[in-house]
Amino acid sequence: MIYTARCFSCISQLYEAVWPALSSIYKKPKNFTDLCNGNNLDPQVVPSTFCPTICIRMWEELAIADEQFVGVRIRGHIRGCLNELLHNGFNQTIVTWYRWMHRDSCRQYRKRELFKLPTELSDHSYITVCTCYADYCNGRSSAATTEQGTFQCPLFLVLYFFIILFSIQRILLINFSLP
Repeated sequence: MIYTARCFSCISQLYEAVWPALSSIYKKPKNFTDLCNGNNLDPQVVPSTFCPTICIRMWEELAIADEQFVGVRIRGHIRGCLNELLHNGFNQTIVTWYRWMHRDSCRQYRKRELFKLPTELSDHSYITVCTCYADYCNGRSSAATTEQGTFQCPLFLVLYFFIILFSIQRILLINFSLP
């Protein structure tokens, strides 16, 4: 098997308490740790796995209620390799349609559809999924940051070029229109 990248493999500590219920959907990661919630993970501290496909970073906003039903939102993170996260795999129609295997991206999906879950195992909640290809790329805050930065940089250069061109044109018009 050829490995393309090293991906962090972790899940937020909060999932450990409900792991018996989640273990039918998710495969067990290398560890449960709140370090998984960070934006820049350290490969010396958070375990990783060799991955033959792509790295995944997922997170969801969970609402936790107290006795007075006052909700608190917390974010849970799951990181790993595409083929090592779910027992039943991801919905291949979604993987193909959004070109996960061809570019870095971040997008929100309905969990029921993405994970191919039966109605009794899911609600209508959403999960954000980022895909990426480089070593430890799923340890950064967003895989889409690279994609957006790559797109915005040429756009900025084109705009800058037109501003310079417009300024030169105005200078030439002013200089050559004087008697």
